[in-house]
Order: sequence, then structure tokens, then C-alpha cells
Amino acid sequence: MKSLSSINNLIHNWSQMKDLISKVVEIKSGIPQNIEGVHQGLFPFFISEFNNAAYYKTLQYLQYQNSSKSGQEYKQINSDLVIVVPGENEATNIYNDLKTVLDENTEIITFPSWGLIPYRPAAVGSVVFGQRAGLLVKLSENNIRNVVNKKNRVFIINQKTFMSPLPPPDYLSQFSIKLRKNDSINTTSISEKLSKIGYLRVSKVSVKGEFSLRGEVLDIFLPLDDYPTRIIFDFDEITNIKVFESDSQTTLFSKDEITIYPMKEVIWTKDFVSTVRQKLEAYQSSSIQNASSTNESFGEHIHLPFTDQALEYMENMLFELEEKNQTEGEEFFYQLIWDKTYSITDYISPSTFVFFYDYDRLLNGELTINREYSGMYRKNREQLPILPPDMILSKMEDNISKIQKVLLFRTINQENSIKIDTEVSRSFFGNINFMKQELENLQNDDWNVFIYTDNENQSLRINEIFKDFTEPEDSSRKPVQLIPEALSQGFGIPEIKLLVIQENEIFGRRKYVSKTVNKAKSKVIDTFVELNPGDYIVHVNWGIGLFHGIERIKSLGNERDYIKLEYADKEFAFVPIEQVNLIQRYIGNEGEKPRIDRIGSKSWENRKEKVRKAVEDIAQKLIALYSRRKASVGFAFPKETEWQSAFEAAFPYEDTPDQITVTEEIKEDMEKPVPMDRLVCGDVGYGKTEIAMRAAFKAVMGGKQVAFLAPTTILAEQHYDNCIERFKNFPVKIARLSRFVPSGEQKKILEKVTKGEIDILIGTHRIIQKDVQFKNLGLMIIDEEQRFGVKDKEKLKEMKNNIDCLTMSATPIPRTLHMSILKIRDMSLLTTPPQNRLPIETVIDEYTEDRVAKAIRNEMERGGQVFYLHNRVDSLMEIRTRLEKIVPECIVDIAHGQMTSSELDDIFHRFKMGAFNVLIATTIIENGIDIPNVNTIIIDRADMYGVSQLYQLRGRVGRSGKKAYAYLLYPENKALSEVAMKRLQVISDFTELGSGFKIAMKDMEIRGAGNLLGKDQSGDVYSVGFDLYVKLLDEAVNRLMSEENYKAQTEVLMEMEYTGFIPDTYVTNPQIKMEIYKKIASITTDLEFDGVLNELNDRFGPIPEEVSSLLALAEIRIISKKLEISHLKERQGEVRIEFSKVSKISVDRFMKLIQENPGTIRLNPAEPNCIYIKLGKIGLKEKSEFIREKLSKLVS
Repeated sequence: MKSLSSINNLIHNWSQMKDLISKVVEIKSGIPQNIEGVHQGLFPFFISEFNNAAYYKTLQYLQYQNSSKSGQEYKQINSDLVIVVPGENEATNIYNDLKTVLDENTEIITFPSWGLIPYRPAAVGSVVFGQRAGLLVKLSENNIRNVVNKKNRVFIINQKTFMSPLPPPDYLSQFSIKLRKNDSINTTSISEKLSKIGYLRVSKVSVKGEFSLRGEVLDIFLPLDDYPTRIIFDFDEITNIKVFESDSQTTLFSKDEITIYPMKEVIWTKDFVSTVRQKLEAYQSSSIQNASSTNESFGEHIHLPFTDQALEYMENMLFELEEKNQTEGEEFFYQLIWDKTYSITDYISPSTFVFFYDYDRLLNGELTINREYSGMYRKNREQLPILPPDMILSKMEDNISKIQKVLLFRTINQENSIKIDTEVSRSFFGNINFMKQELENLQNDDWNVFIYTDNENQSLRINEIFKDFTEPEDSSRKPVQLIPEALSQGFGIPEIKLLVIQENEIFGRRKYVSKTVNKAKSKVIDTFVELNPGDYIVHVNWGIGLFHGIERIKSLGNERDYIKLEYADKEFAFVPIEQVNLIQRYIGNEGEKPRIDRIGSKSWENRKEKVRKAVEDIAQKLIALYSRRKASVGFAFPKETEWQSAFEAAFPYEDTPDQITVTEEIKEDMEKPVPMDRLVCGDVGYGKTEIAMRAAFKAVMGGKQVAFLAPTTILAEQHYDNCIERFKNFPVKIARLSRFVPSGEQKKILEKVTKGEIDILIGTHRIIQKDVQFKNLGLMIIDEEQRFGVKDKEKLKEMKNNIDCLTMSATPIPRTLHMSILKIRDMSLLTTPPQNRLPIETVIDEYTEDRVAKAIRNEMERGGQVFYLHNRVDSLMEIRTRLEKIVPECIVDIAHGQMTSSELDDIFHRFKMGAFNVLIATTIIENGIDIPNVNTIIIDRADMYGVSQLYQLRGRVGRSGKKAYAYLLYPENKALSEVAMKRLQVISDFTELGSGFKIAMKDMEIRGAGNLLGKDQSGDVYSVGFDLYVKLLDEAVNRLMSEENYKAQTEVLMEMEYTGFIPDTYVTNPQIKMEIYKKIASITTDLEFDGVLNELNDRFGPIPEEVSSLLALAEIRIISKKLEISHLKERQGEVRIEFSKVSKISVDRFMKLIQENPGTIRLNPAEPNCIYIKLGKIGLKEKSEFIREKLSKLVS
């Protein structure tokens, strides 16, 4: 990148930086060196310069080694650098800064801390165990790394980790497995090893810590990696190592080697547990109460004994470690396993430089960490078997003394420092005019100014604002250069006239979100979800039945797979696998079983016909509405201004791709003379409100007023608060009308609205009453329109006639339905989660008072609030009394559906303002409010809820950047039904979008469909299944929108004689096999064919003959679609081909084909739309090539 390289060049050629780097790389060992002037934004550029200098110094050593016999010096060189930072925020900022500035030859690794308050146990199976183990293995690999062939590595470690105990370096390396291309591999032993070191064997890898071994392919997902790795071998030799995308299974890139490390820092053994037990007993006996009997291990420490409760907890932990090799809080015991206490310094080689970033804060941080540990020790020692802080934390000074090469980056002046002259970043706090004046002065003075804009989209906006400076008319002026990358802070170097600005310094503090944050996954739900035996299915021609799996059947010398279906009266049907696309999973109302159809009965056809008529009616209504709206005239808003760019640039997060697209769609609509009527659908927190505020800003800039409507008072309050915060730097007047506004103030607001002194009015249905008279209303924003009453909806219809309208819905709309209705309704979907949306940690456990009390206290300790869900109104008071008894320090209140709306509004308002800690509620909160401070939800009797309900309830938390927790509790000592357990398991697996999750999403999508199409349609959806309903609606819309002679696209029916199936040796898992069959059956274009072919090769290895036969069928289907062939049937070596539209085929081509193939191709006068091709006894692949060769001559 030109701009970035020019900054690097300026800094590289700066004399002060050259002097500093030359002094630093020559530091020998033993004495820490102070550095001043390298501020946060400049720090990554310093690292870049240092890395380059160290690299050239290594090359010099190499040359010396080649010319010298000894070459001893080179053995002490390695390409690692360790940076110690005060906390997690600094680690994140420096990681992102280094990613921006350093090239791809540097690997940057952040050491994950436990991420918890001291002495709080980490969750069993948490991925952080594996990430820490992986980093320690990487760090211990540092001896004699050849920097010429390998990447530089930068390790970022926070202060707590630097002071904490770790296992010895040689311990973890014994469990590591290094695999390279051309190495031999024993598949049996590697599977055992992986299971031993904590990896879970599955059929398809999708979550960190999993592996799958099938045939000659080993897939593994390492905890530190963003993507899983595929190791392909031929017999026992590794032929390829690829990194691939788990959802699509496509290869991203290849590599030469992989190091597999354990999933935990400690692999527990009986000996380890015995050692820990002895040490804990020695600790107890040498405590203050038994001070006379000192013990060598702990004699120098004066410490308190474990309490009875802690001893009981300890026994449970040790028992679980012996039986299960894991327990919650096992990390408390790590330092007791070995006789010596090890730290990160034991992993650092003598030649590795260690940089202490912001060392003055690190010194203060040590005191803070010690105080924090001491406070939490006193608080938790009553319940937990924990050791005091002085036995866990090492001293900074002691650890630094063990490191040979140390640089201390200071902010406070020191006498013996190496100093460079720099300035810290400037802030403009959203004052664009002041910044323009400053830029003009700087350009006049010949400064080099660079602005880091975080991303391409922000770059375009900032360029729009500062176009006069980025593209100056005076060519003698240096243009301000925009760099679409992230940098945490700017800096200035007066000597070389360099100023770097970070875009958050333009608009005020930006909520910075790490690009590497572990986001919750979100993907479009496919219409086909996994089928298990016993699931209900819909066959297009036969109706609703039961799926019984895939069976392989041999007949007349051919062997094929068939789908076994059960219908009424125990009648079984076998569907050839190539017709799998005629079958869909039945998705209707969750928990309700549909009635099975009888094959050949009129019932199914009648139901289908009834739904076909119903969807035609609804399509007609929608088309008429669409046409009427297109004919009316509205206001065309002007093109966007510099103000609009500044408003969008001030958004404190990075836009998701969907937000960018939808914003552009809305702007285009608003700039047309036709009134806008657009529906925006997306889950809560996906950025709908921001999009609405951008539309509102555009309307206000166009001289119009905006009405912002919400269904409840509390939601209106929430929108008002968000708008006040978002518009604070812009000249926009905002007011609200709700019950929380006194009547006297309401009158004043109404007067101002009439005079046009209020730009945006926010409220409930109150703002569409007769006494509210807008002077110049131009845009109406409606949140959750389906939640308004009938009268309000009629009033809205009147108002919407000639003003722009933007409607928002939080219930997801299915993409398939979206595509159908898009032709007749302006709709936009938001499907990408925001970057700071973290996965919600979900705990499934028996209900105990201790667990509930602990969950509430943990949340209260970090200043948060708790939702407690109990769905029985009559026992809510009983639950309240119980909670107040077990957690007496917390304030509790209740909300349920039998309260009046004003009572509920009042409770939610007080809860949002932090008036109490815990809200006990029924499922009334399911579609409730957004309270970012609520980050724990406890669901009592979670076994009673459906998957989609659990999903939505759990979604009440995790709205901020904080880690959220959901506790799904079921009664103690109660055996759960298999269905209930499966539901809970599905919802807990938040990173794996399994079939249950997909069904939950489908269930919610059907609700979304109900909102869009009207409630009366839900019966039709359930009678034929969701997917078929959407297909029928799509056909109806296409038929009504196109000409009279419209004909629906028909599937080609193929009845060929062949042997074709997916062998068990190729794909073992039946669900994956079904997925592959489905993909092959759905191929309709050459591009799709190539995609499936590549995926099969990539994912499962060379394609066997039986699978090639299936792919040959797909090739026939592609050409059949082009020629509109409806049926191919093979009988006794001849194939009959039936065309649905003969008129589409050229007569000349047809006659030429028959003349060129006498005896091979014939016609039958009785069937003018058919031809017959003689095949003889050949394999399917040859048949496919033969048929395609003949038919391709008919394609024009």
C-alpha cells in the first residue's frame, strides 16, 4: 500500500529512529534499557523497524557462520519478540496495530488470559485452555529458529499472565505432534493420541477442539486457529496439508507443516492428582491454626487454613479429576503439580528481546493486581480451596531479572533513557470546521498528514468530508492521505513534519472493536436441514411422511441407494436417491406433529390446490398494493451532503456488509419521487436502529420532519436515548411523547412540532393521534408494525400514502420468502451479526440454590444485572422470596403479562435505570427490551421450553461487548426426557449451528412470514410444510408478474439403469451422505457442477466410480434443463427423451442430428415430443457422455 509504505519510509529515514534502533539491536544482556517518546500509535512502526534491523543483523551472523568454523553466535539468534502490556485492552490494540503495520511474514500471537476475575473458576471445556497450551508450545519452540526461512513471531502477553504460574516448558512439548508433508503417519495411533490430549472425535469438524478421521483424511480444528486444517495422506504418507472453511469445506490455502498441541495446559493423571492432594494436605497442616507443625513446602508462607466448605469443594474437585480428568477450577491447582514454580520467563530464550510497554503503568499495575487478588482471596476462600496471592503471583522485578534483553518503554522522564522527540495524538471532538482549519495550516506548512480510517467504507465518507484536502486544487500542496486500516491512536513527529490521525480522534472516542474478536456465527439457513430417521418429510407428489433412512438395494445387476419413506397404513415407498430434491424436511409448528398422508389419496392434492389458490390471492393483493404505491407521488430527497458523510462516519462501530447495502438501498428509495415503503428485517442488535437514524438524518437534512414510532413506551424511550446520543454533535432537535413526559411538557412539544421546531419526534401510537400536527412530515419510521392494533394500522395506512415509510422487524424473514416477495415488496435483510457480538456462554445444569446465588453474585460483582425466567405467574412471589433469602444483598422485582402496560413500562424503566439487580419475569421478556447491562439470564425449568423459545430468551443477554452467560436449569435429581435433553444440548452448542438450531431459526422465520403475509396464512404453511408453501408462492408471483403464457419450471424426471451410490468407505456419516446426495441432485448449471466436484475432491479425496455415476446424472440434468426435457427413461439399452417444449428446438438441428445418427436416434410418430437414443450395454459415465454429445447439438 502506497500510503502505508510512505509513512514507513518517512519513519525509516528519520535520523532519531535510526539512532534508536542501532542502539537497541546492539544491547547485549543483563541491563534493562529505558526508552521514551515511542507512543501508542508509533509503537507498531518502531516494532517494524526493529524487526527489519534484527533480520539484517541475523543475515550478518549467517555470513559470519559460513566464513567461520565455529558459528557459535548464530545458535543464539531467534526471530521472536515478546511484548508485555498492562491489560487486555492494550493487548487488543497492539495486536491490531501490528496487524496493520507489519507484513505477512510476521506472526502475531496474543496470550489469552483466563479472562475472569481472580479466583473465579474457568468453565470446563472452555477453548481458552487450548489457546493457552498452544501459545506455550509455540513459545517453547524458540531454539535455533532460522529467521531466513521462518516467520518472525511477536508474542503479546498481559501483566497478569506474566506474573502467573505455568507448567514447565518441557512438559507440554512431550504431547505436541509435529506433522510435515511426506512424513509417515500411523492413523490408529494418531487418533488415540488426539483423544488423549483432549480433542473430541466427530464426523464433521466445525468447532475448535474437534477432529475427524475418515479414510485418508484427518481434519482438526486447533484452538489458536481461525480455520480447521485438513491433512491428506496416501496410505501412511502425508501428501498435503490444507486450511479450509468449515461451513463450505472449501480450501483456503496449503502449508508445509502443522504442530498439534494439547487442548489443556495440564493433562491430568492419577499421579498428578495424588501429588496435588499431598501438597494441599501439607498446606492445611502448615496453616496458622497448626503453626507449631511447620512443613518445608509451605513453612515460609504464613497462611490461613481451608474452611470446611472449601475442603468439601476440594474433595469433589479431586474426585472429578481422578474420574473425569477435568473439573471446574482445576487451574487453581496447576502450580502444585511441580516442585518448582515456573513462569513465562522460563519459556523465553536468552536471545529474545522482551519489550515492557508503558512500564510506568506496569509498575502501578502490579500493586493493583496484588490488591485485586487479595480482595478476591478474602471473598472466595470461604467456598473455594484457593491459595493466597503471594503463593500464586511472582514479582515483576524477579521475573525481569531472569530476562537477558529488556527494553522498558516509559511515559515518565528518566535520567538514563534513550529519547526521541514525538507528540501524542490530537483530538478534534467532532468539530469538523476546526479540523479543516488545522489541516489548511498544516498543508501550508508542508506537513505529511495521514488519516487511518479503519475500513474502506469509512474512507469514502471521510474523503467526502475532506475532499478539498485529499484532492487539493493546488498541486504544490501535499494531499492528506487516507489509509483504510485500523490504528488505535495517532501521533506526530515535528522534526520530519509527519502527523498521523486516527479517525476516532476526528469524531470523539470510538467504541473500538477488535477485528479478531470471537464472533457468534451467523449464516443463511438453507431450505434443507439434516434429516434423521423418524423425522417428518414432505414429498412434492405424495405429501407428508416419515423418513426412515437410506437403504442400498441391488436389482437387475445394478446397485443403488434409495430413500425409505413411510406413509399411512405402514405403506413404505422407496425414492431413488437422484430424486432427493423432491423431498424436504417438514417444518411446521415446533412441537406439533402433522398427520401422515396416504399415497395416492386425493387429500394431499386437495390441500396443495387449496394452498395454491390462497397464495395466488395473497400475491394478487400484494401486487395491487405495489402498483398503487408506485403510481402515487411523494417527495424526492436531495443527494447526500458532507453532513450525511460526517454523520455516518461518526458511527462508533464498523458497518457490517449488510448495513452498507441496506443504507444505500434506503437512500436510493428516498431520492426517488415515488414514496418509499421499505421493510428492514434483522435480529435484535444487527444495526436496524442505526440504519433508521441515517434515514432520519437524511430526511432532516432535506428539510423534512421525521416520526419515529415504537409499539411500547419502553421501546420508545430506548430509541429516544439512542437518538440523543447519536445526534449529539449535529444540529437536530429531537423530542419524545410518552407517558413518562409530563402533560405540560407534551403541550410545548406539540406546539413545536406544529411550528416545525422539532425535527424528529419519537413515541408510541400517541404521535399519530389527531392532536399531533406535523408542519412538514417527510419520513415515518415504524418499529415492529405487526405489534400495533388494528385502528393504529388503519391510521398508519392513511399517513403512508404520500410520505416515505421505513418499517423495521426483529423477527427474521426467510431468505427464500424474501426472494419471492422482493419482486412485489421493497425488503432488505440484515443477516450479519455485529463485530462485537460475542457468543453467549451457556451452562446446562441441575437447579441448586448455590448455583443460582453464584450466578447472580458473579454478575453483580461486575456491575451487571440479571434476568431470572420463571414461567408460572402464581409462584413468582415465592421465587422472589427465595432469591432474597439466598442473595440477601440483591434487590429483586417482578414482571408478568397480567400486569397493565403502564405497570410493566414502569418496571422496565426502573430496571433499565439500574434501580434493582434482578428481574424475575415470565416469557413476557421474550420480545422485550434491549438492556445492555443485563448479561446473565437464568432460565428455571429450561426443559419445558422449545428450541426457538430458548434461543430467543437467551438472546435477551449479550447485547453489549461484555461476555454474557445463560444458565439453563432443570430440576435436581430429575431424569430429563430425550427430547428435552436434545433441545438443551442444541441451544448450548452456540458455535455449532446444528439441525436443532436451524429448526429453531425456521420456526422464528415462519413467525416472520406470518408478520409479513398475515396471520391467516399460518394454517396454509402448516398444511403443506414451509418450503413447499414458499415454492408455491414463488410460482404464483412469477405467473402473475409475467405474461399470460407463463409455465412453471419443471424438474426433469430421470429413470436410468446404473450402479451409483456414495460408498461407506468414502463418506461414513449418514447425515453428511444425505447432504452430498442433496447437493448432487440440486446441480443445475456447469458452475454448480464444478463446485461440487471440487468440494468432493477437496473434502473426501479422489472420487470413486460409484460417485462418478451420480455426477454423470447431474451432467445429463444440466443439458436437460437447457433443452426443457421433462423425462428421460432407459429401457433395454434405449433411452426415451421427452421434451416439454418442442417449439424451443430448431427443426434444422433436429433433422441434422437424425441424419448424422441413423440407427442410433429414432422418432416415434405417435409421440411427436419424444426422441429415442440407442445406448447398448455401456456404463453410466459413457452413457452420460454419449447422451450429452448427441443432445448438445440441439442447443442453440
